[in-house]
Amino acid sequence: MAITTGTTGTKRRNAVLGLYDSPLHRDWAFWMTSGWGVLTGLAIGTSDEPRTMPAWLDTSLAALTFAGLFGVLPSWIRLLFRRWRARRRRRARQASVGTHAGAASSAPRPPEQPFLPPPRSPGPGQAPPADGSGGTRARGATAGGAEDTTLSVSTVLARARSTMPHPVARAVRTLQQAHSSKGQYEAVLDAAETLAICVSVTSAALLRKYGESSAPGAGAALHHVSLLRGALLGRDATFGTWTNWLQEVSHLANSHPTTLPTELGPLSGDSHGPLLVEHLNALRAERNRAAHGDRPQSTGESALRVREMRPHLEQALVKAGFLTRTPWLLTVTSSYRPATRTFDVEARDATGDHPDFERRKFNWAEPVATNVFHVLDAGVPVMLTPFVASRFCPQCGQDEVCYAVWADKADGPAKLKSFARGHTLHAADLGDEIRSLPASGRGTG
Repeated sequence: MAITTGTTGTKRRNAVLGLYDSPLHRDWAFWMTSGWGVLTGLAIGTSDEPRTMPAWLDTSLAALTFAGLFGVLPSWIRLLFRRWRARRRRRARQASVGTHAGAASSAPRPPEQPFLPPPRSPGPGQAPPADGSGGTRARGATAGGAEDTTLSVSTVLARARSTMPHPVARAVRTLQQAHSSKGQYEAVLDAAETLAICVSVTSAALLRKYGESSAPGAGAALHHVSLLRGALLGRDATFGTWTNWLQEVSHLANSHPTTLPTELGPLSGDSHGPLLVEHLNALRAERNRAAHGDRPQSTGESALRVREMRPHLEQALVKAGFLTRTPWLLTVTSSYRPATRTFDVEARDATGDHPDFERRKFNWAEPVATNVFHVLDAGVPVMLTPFVASRFCPQCGQDEVCYAVWADKADGPAKLKSFARGHTLHAADLGDEIRSLPASGRGTG
């Protein structure tokens, strides 16, 4: 999850900050600190000058003083500088992404290429296309079962790792780091399901907020939230649960486009290929195919299926781009400022694949609960609870980002699953919150 503990997490965090550029014996700060301590100890210890305190105490204090002043202090200053430089570089990258996105939205949109169906393998006696159609995607599944090395250099996947909510970014990272075709096959399906969940819960949170307003179509928005409530009560949510619900939202977006929040406009699709939910449904069909016993039996078959699924995943990531404009935040502290009647909030930005979420500060007009996930919609926080929560996992020994999969219709805790490892947890408060979601809200007015 967001907060990594222990030696492994410390090493990973220090590596990002540049604190382990070289082994310890090659670090000048280590030798400078040690040298000042030894040199001072020898100088004071062998001095014949009169003393006002015992020799051992005089020597120890002098060694600690000079080592701290001329060794530890410069090292600490260097540490602060490297941390500042790492934060500055990260802000520069984020600003670059934001500037690029803003320029792209304001500039005339170039015509997109129509979505092409996944390439099929040549039949018996047929030669592969001589013109190289299929580009880099065709390199993954050769007759000899060669591994697809293009996943690690995909622009779409690389952008998703840095701009999508953490569960999606982490799943994409796992996909790019898979070293075998069978590993890539499982990772593609996991990334697709994670994307479907994140699109659904973000949409549900925005619909819930929209439904509580007096805007046109508020009733239709609450009705679709009630559909998701019904899907979670009394049954475990599956890949199909999320895509079926998104299908209903897409129907609403197509039939009544003015009844949805602006950010959910992409769910209604455009003239450039299938809807987002159609790409997700194609990946869900492959998941069902594998669950019913038709899994790849060889490396070559795994590579072939990865090649067929990859266009759907990449197109789904592109069409789910509104997730990059509605970042997830985990609130840490909230304090009231009487002078302005606002609230100073510190939150962790759950964006990107790094396990340590960067802290950000906000000033909001409304109070927010702490240790609760929010989605930031045009600068306004919207609660993701009860769909997403941060909970301590006894199996992992750390906090995990979890999503709700089930709640009893009458009473009892909600069942959660962690995005990262699929561990099951229970939360009594979220069970009550799921049951308190709107139970109705029909209509489009």
